[in-house]
Amino acid sequence: MITTAQLKSLKQNDISADAEKTKARAEQLWKAQKNATKNDLVAFAGCSPATVHRIYKTGSIHIKLALAFGQVLNVNPYYLTGEADEPGEFTEALLLQILEQHGYKQLAEEIAPPAPAAEEVVKPKRKYTRKAMPVEEAAPVPEPEPEPQPEPEPEPVADEEPAPGADIDLPEEDLQALLHTLVILDRAGIAAAKEKLTRVKGILVS
Repeated sequence: MITTAQLKSLKQNDISADAEKTKARAEQLWKAQKNATKNDLVAFAGCSPATVHRIYKTGSIHIKLALAFGQVLNVNPYYLTGEADEPGEFTEALLLQILEQHGYKQLAEEIAPPAPAAEEVVKPKRKYTRKAMPVEEAAPVPEPEPEPQPEPEPEPVADEEPAPGADIDLPEEDLQALLHTLVILDRAGIAAAKEKLTRVKGILVS
């Protein structure tokens, strides 16, 4: 809202739009107040009660007193000038409006500085990252099957001579041929043949 110092900077030119309405409304409002409120009003406006009396006698009101009435009594200042039909309320919007209307735009901006223009928000540039191409996994190489190992050949079983006393299952003809062969080899002086011949005879005798 406006201060006493700011009110003092305003000119005392008549701003009433309807003198008769200004007379009646100023008188009604002033006389309805208690002395304490009247004292507050003239102190705020920086004037004397006689200055207020001149308003409802002449119908002339300057912006300083219109604003003083408005702010102290919570009344629309345009009601006092005859430009509004209802007392309404005193708002900052009305204060700024009447100041600008009567050439006090700079003071209005001091009371309520205009909001700074919204700065354009610069959006950060999006960074595009190149997506890596998916790498195809190589198919697993099958392990080579082990080569079949050749089965070990059976070891040759050495011919074993029949132990003494063992049964010899040979046909009689084969047995006679065996004895005949061993006898010939024994006569030829082959020691192994003699030994075998002795074994065979031992088997046959047992």
